Amino acid sequence: MIKKVLFLGLIVTLLSFAMHKYYVSITEADYNTKTQSFEISIKFIGHDLEKALARGGIPELYLGTPKEIEKANEYLTKYINKHFELTVNDQELVFTFVGKEVDLDDFIYCYLESDKIINPRKIDVKNSLLTELFDGQKNVVYLKAFSNQIEFNLSKEKVRETYTFRNK
Repeated sequence: MIKKVLFLGLIVTLLSFAMHKYYVSITEADYNTKTQSFEISIKFIGHDLEKALARGGIPELYLGTPKEIEKANEYLTKYINKHFELTVNDQELVFTFVGKEVDLDDFIYCYLESDKIINPRKIDVKNSLLTELFDGQKNVVYLKAFSNQIEFNLSKEKVRETYTFRNK
């Protein structure tokens, strides 16, 4: 009887971690006037990101563990570049993968920096991260440049948004 109760408790616990109702990534893109580049952080739920990567044929990365595979950052960079774009003044920016953090709450933070862009006036954001996996995926993008602070709420139905800065 005790084994059955423990087994049932284990199943309930595992299911509560395996399924969640909300699918959200948060991206912050801040324009640094000194370096004339965008500094970007993307926050993922770790197991959702790994699931999306696996669906794309990428082996398990074991992010943030001693078993993390050597090409983990390369795989992350390719995935992000496929699903996240910033086009500024009609020029698509190129990103450098700066690094990542994996915390104990199953969040993964990826850090990028864009190439140099002088005087950003018009910005087009595309964010389809994880939308190939979760129909209800929401991708919130916070954009800061000069005195402008913009928030985009993107989803599978709407992966792109454009904003033109009024002034500097």
